[in-house]
Amino acid sequence: MQADTYLLRISRIFYYVILIIYATFFTALIVLSALHISVLDLVPWRCSLRSVFGLYCPGCGGTRAVYFLLHGKFVKSFIYNPTVIYAAAFSLIYVVSHTLNLITRGRIKALLFRPVYFYIMIGIITANCLVKNLLVIFAGIYLI
Repeated sequence: MQADTYLLRISRIFYYVILIIYATFFTALIVLSALHISVLDLVPWRCSLRSVFGLYCPGCGGTRAVYFLLHGKFVKSFIYNPTVIYAAAFSLIYVVSHTLNLITRGRIKALLFRPVYFYIMIGIITANCLVKNLLVIFAGIYLI
């Protein structure tokens, strides 16, 4: 029983951290929109690994993936970096489950924090990097 209380407490902290990240992100997005600044204009530099070796780093395409996700271009977002869609979907489900848990005072169970969620994300990052770099090395195909 004590492990469940500990997990719920850690999960609730994680929930508040995600809410702060969402609030910061959407506030920045509103300010950038009001100033007519594109998110892509803020990141003019190229990836060092790609510039030097011609290979993708694990985070390559992340900013553009966020940009396309926010514009409803899910396939393009997935091609640029599938981790962004996973993180967005997971965090949305996580936040909704905790919000419902708080509103219903525990009648609806909240999604508890589990390290496996991060292991899945690390697996997606690794697979994305490997597949894109294997396409570059063996076929000369640059997806982004």
